[in-house]
Amino acid sequence: MAYETLEDFFGDIVGKARRGLGLSESSLADATGLSAGDIGLIESYELTPDESEILALAGALQLDGKKLVGIARGWVPAHGNSPHDDVRLSVERTILDAGMEVNAYALKCKTTGEGAIVDAGGQAERILALVDGMGLALTHVLLTHGHGDHVGALAEVVAKTGARVCCCERDFGLLGNLKGLVTDPVDDGWRTNVGSVAIDAVSLPGHTAGGVGYGTDGVFFSGDALFAGSMGGATGPAYAGQIRAVTEKALSRDEKTRVFPGHGPITSIGEELANNPFFTR
Repeated sequence: MAYETLEDFFGDIVGKARRGLGLSESSLADATGLSAGDIGLIESYELTPDESEILALAGALQLDGKKLVGIARGWVPAHGNSPHDDVRLSVERTILDAGMEVNAYALKCKTTGEGAIVDAGGQAERILALVDGMGLALTHVLLTHGHGDHVGALAEVVAKTGARVCCCERDFGLLGNLKGLVTDPVDDGWRTNVGSVAIDAVSLPGHTAGGVGYGTDGVFFSGDALFAGSMGGATGPAYAGQIRAVTEKALSRDEKTRVFPGHGPITSIGEELANNPFFTR
């Protein structure tokens, strides 16, 4: 399976920003000169306004206008379906059906053969086939957050592999009984090794209180805090906090760093700085 479009379309981005800022359709319409009916059509993918109207929407929604125009015109990242491979590690993806399309990733240390799964959202047999296909000695399951579409296969994967489970304690309430499988509570500054590959964690709250990103040189797993061209939904203070956390802790990484999000195509820090309308340079 492969992605041909972004996870979020132009209308999704407008809706996420509007809800994040707590604006009604009518108040956004008043601020842009569009009608409330037009806003509804935009968010249901039935209307893409002209460039001047897109720029007016961006201004009212505190988005980058040039980047929002680019999204409306169909920007996608250059290597959205390409695995990662360098001298130290490899990363491969499988796209799962967990009620929606969701990504699971396998990271392999080339020195030791040890590896990690990032998020285990469903279809355990596909995740385990990825583990087997890469020849992984699975040591860790790294959870970016506790939503069901990211943890649905956790119990089966752990039962088959005995891997350690890493998750932020602030998301334990989302895990239900699965929280008993967590062996390593994760928070900002947490570190571990997968084989000889050092992994660090950063707190990216907003979409959930315990959202976490995991990184190593050249690679960053952003969960639902950052998508190609967008981000996971959040509202009120959590919305502003997520934008701030991603800006400070993810987008500050080397621009060549590849970003592996919870949904949609793979991207890079440089591409997000240049194209994601939620974030300004």
